[in-house]
Amino acid sequence: MQFNQKILAAVLTIAVTSVLAAEYETSITLDATKILPKELLSGPNHQVDQNVINDGFLNIYTITTPKGEVTAVSTATLRKYVPELNAAARMEQVRGSKEFMAGIAGKAGDVVEGTKALVTDPVETVSGAVSGVGKLFGRAKENISGGARSDAETSRLKDLMGYSKSRRDYADQFGVDAYSRNPVLKTALDEISWAGYSGSMTASMALMAVPGGAGAVVSVAGNTQLMNNVFRDMAPPDLRIRNREKLAAMGVSADVIDLYIGNSVYTPREQTLLVEALAAMPATKGRDAYVKFAVLSNDPDVAFFRQRQAQMYESFNRSVEPIQSFVQLGQVSAGRTASGKLVFCTPLDYLLWTKGIANFASAVTQEVSLQDVKERHLFVTGSFSPLARTSLEKMGWKLHDKAESLLAGAP
Repeated sequence: MQFNQKILAAVLTIAVTSVLAAEYETSITLDATKILPKELLSGPNHQVDQNVINDGFLNIYTITTPKGEVTAVSTATLRKYVPELNAAARMEQVRGSKEFMAGIAGKAGDVVEGTKALVTDPVETVSGAVSGVGKLFGRAKENISGGARSDAETSRLKDLMGYSKSRRDYADQFGVDAYSRNPVLKTALDEISWAGYSGSMTASMALMAVPGGAGAVVSVAGNTQLMNNVFRDMAPPDLRIRNREKLAAMGVSADVIDLYIGNSVYTPREQTLLVEALAAMPATKGRDAYVKFAVLSNDPDVAFFRQRQAQMYESFNRSVEPIQSFVQLGQVSAGRTASGKLVFCTPLDYLLWTKGIANFASAVTQEVSLQDVKERHLFVTGSFSPLARTSLEKMGWKLHDKAESLLAGAP
């Protein structure tokens, strides 16, 4: 048996070397008009630049808006940003309307004075304003030192003032992600939330104040209403407690949980959706291995990628074939089925045959050749370049493009 394995490894090495001798691809420029549907290409509040850079994995879009240029790394981010830009424009329209201004007139003075007191004499004011002692102590681990706070959250002072809850309510009413990194949405959401909060005007009142306001609401794609309600009603510290409990129930070690929860690159939404996806796979072993890998994310684009990847695995497990376990290959997590399939789910736009992907594919091919793996499958939400497809298929990979459907039922 050992002799046969050595022969197999040698044969694979020769095969892989011949594939790697092929020409490598580097980043390319794509034509937006040929790869995007009309609704993403342009609209009343955006225009995507015709030249789209692909770095070998993801498409990088430049969006021109009335508020300036915005960059969207990945088609998924672009798909998220476009309705957010429309919602931001609607927020500006609502905030500037006579009805909205009349609704907050006469109310803002006392609230603003109270806000000023919080800033100038915070200890005295907060001691009389904060209630729910049990909840406060329940959040102790998340609030002490502040190390676990996400970069996408509002300040602690705003939390105590109640503004952060108001902001989440406005985001929910307009159907957008309160923690979005979209700079145009962040500014618009901040402005309408401050105005409404200062005047004690709720988000639902703001929409009702303007005829047709509710018609502007868009749904946050890819998430159930139940989860949208969770993000509206639960503050980030409570989300972290929820995530800790679910990770602990999966058997993730306390140290890894601390590292994951403390990774401020993830927004509260991304962090929670990743945990929710893994929690929905109770029969899958090795979920702690996926979390260990997720801990290494050090870039916002990577964090969003990991969230969507976890959702792809959950959807594959639910709608295609159960994933028996996660397998960690270096710094990459893959799924393994009981039938002997090794499954890589990757939310990529257009995969090129770069030197990096060639080395990765050859290393994985040789690694799993000595294991009981019958098939190797690679799912991408986008597509493959002709060279990447040919090269990977020569290595024995079964390729599946346009696998966005694996995210359709994501929680």
